Amino acid sequence: MSMDASLFGDDEPTPPAAAVPDDRQENLPAWQVEGLRKALDSAGVMSMSDRQRLVQDVVGRNVDALHDLLPREAAALRDELRRRTQSAGSDSSGSQWDERDGDTWIDRL
Repeated sequence: MSMDASLFGDDEPTPPAAAVPDDRQENLPAWQVEGLRKALDSAGVMSMSDRQRLVQDVVGRNVDALHDLLPREAAALRDELRRRTQSAGSDSSGSQWDERDGDTWIDRL
C-alpha cells in the first residue's frame, strides 16, 4: 500500500507544487523602487539612458523598469550606487577645513 493513496481510494493524489526559486518574487515594492531612484539621483545618474545602462551593467541583463529587478539584483545595484556615492565624496584634494565655504573669524584676523 502506498502512502500517496487516499483514505477511501476515491480521491486522486495531488502532485506536489513546483518549487519556486527564492529570488523569483513579484515586482519590487514601491518603497524599494523609490529608494533606488533616490540612490541613482544621489550618485549623479540623472538621464534615463545612463540609468538604464548602469542598471544593465550591474545586473548583467536587459531590464525594462526598476520594478523588474529581482531582490538580489536590487541589492547589487544599491551596493554599486553606495560605492559610487562614497567614492565621489572622497575625491577631494584637501581637508574639510581647506574646502569650507566661508571665512571664519580666524581667516579675518
